[in-house]
Amino acid sequence: MSQTTWPHEQVARAGRAIAVVGLGAGDEGKGASVDALVRRLGLGLVVRHNGGPQAAHHVVREDGVVHCFAQFGAGTLVPGVRTHLSRFMLVEPLGLAREAAALGRIGVAAALQRVTIDGACAVVTPFHRLYGRMQELARGTGRHGSCGLGVGAAYVDAHNPRLPTLRFAELLGPVEALRGKLRLIQLVKLDQAEQLADAQPEAGLAPLLDELRRGDLIGELLAAYRSIAGAVTVDDGEMLRAVLRDRPETVIFEGAQGALLDAELGFWPHVTPSRTGFAQADALLVEAGAAPALRLGVLRAYATRHGPGPLVSESAGLLARLPEPHNPPGPWQGPMRVGCFDLVAARHALALVEGVDGLALTCLDRLAGLGELAVCAAYRLPTEERWTTLGRPQERAAQASQSALLMVCRPELRALPGWDAPGLSPPAIEHAIGLATALGVPLLGAAAGPAADARVWALR
Repeated sequence: MSQTTWPHEQVARAGRAIAVVGLGAGDEGKGASVDALVRRLGLGLVVRHNGGPQAAHHVVREDGVVHCFAQFGAGTLVPGVRTHLSRFMLVEPLGLAREAAALGRIGVAAALQRVTIDGACAVVTPFHRLYGRMQELARGTGRHGSCGLGVGAAYVDAHNPRLPTLRFAELLGPVEALRGKLRLIQLVKLDQAEQLADAQPEAGLAPLLDELRRGDLIGELLAAYRSIAGAVTVDDGEMLRAVLRDRPETVIFEGAQGALLDAELGFWPHVTPSRTGFAQADALLVEAGAAPALRLGVLRAYATRHGPGPLVSESAGLLARLPEPHNPPGPWQGPMRVGCFDLVAARHALALVEGVDGLALTCLDRLAGLGELAVCAAYRLPTEERWTTLGRPQERAAQASQSALLMVCRPELRALPGWDAPGLSPPAIEHAIGLATALGVPLLGAAAGPAADARVWALR
């Protein structure tokens, strides 16, 4: 589709950064959107402002090669584009090295040399990963939906002043101090794990507990951590502030997970252990004295959720017609789930992030040829009460109660015409405009395929 057929006026950023946030439960297409915008607008720096190694942002290069971004910014396939991991990130050094190696195998050389990490970033260690997996196993059928990478355990520790936390800058400090901090973290997690195993003897925690007790693990970590930290640039955030002050139009903030998984406002307990809206990107901009970012929300043209938690519009029939080749069932998250586009959940996400400047709608190509489509216009409770919007409970008990109610709601569906033509055909664009209009936001982007050239934007 040519830019001349775009239905809206182009939106000039006028010296502003862009912030990209998912408005679902993750998997909306944020990484592919970042990649496409980096290419279209010539952006030079991708800033990660939430989450950690559990991101899974799939980007398809023009030659068909796919990379799943975890900690690197999703613009890394473009030569020269840098990544900054802000102080709000949790960093897993071994995973960062593995991702750099994977990038090297597809021709992205010396990827670590293009990374800047705030020294205040909390480090996710193998001890956090092992303990986090034990916690999830101990929950049995009441699992929260963890990715099994230890991010939740590390996040909790980093926000508890009574517990030890390893910061990335410490990886380059005195080796004995680093050894001591790692040993302290191991002992703390081991004590917690032994208590958990005693309380849940039937949960099958013994193999993970044995791994957590390994005496040689710290020695293995020391050399690896120091090597990785020496390959990146460690900074206190001043380099980012300088870019935001002088060239904010070259910066894009890449969010992870989605608004419905927000640690404070999401559908508890099925949430991610970090804030998922714009607040942390906003904080970095304020610190630099930069203008507010242009706020871009991303959604698929249908609803998805990986793992347990509310998905009111879920449809087994739609899942059968929309398989997920890049999102196979995971041993911790469970299977990918699919439903029709959910106006109620999308409105709720917009309220949680306090609005966007525009919407990017992805995966329109996957709906072509499905015949008549449906959108979820309202929720029906077992009492037949009808909800078109959701409240924003602040207390954990109220959030858990809301989540429980959503698990038993039925979707009230509205039929929409489908289309058969591939790509960003006029009917596909009309469908995207209709959904954005129903949400009261302008459509700034649309995608009918995974690659950058299948996406169009009203941004310049």
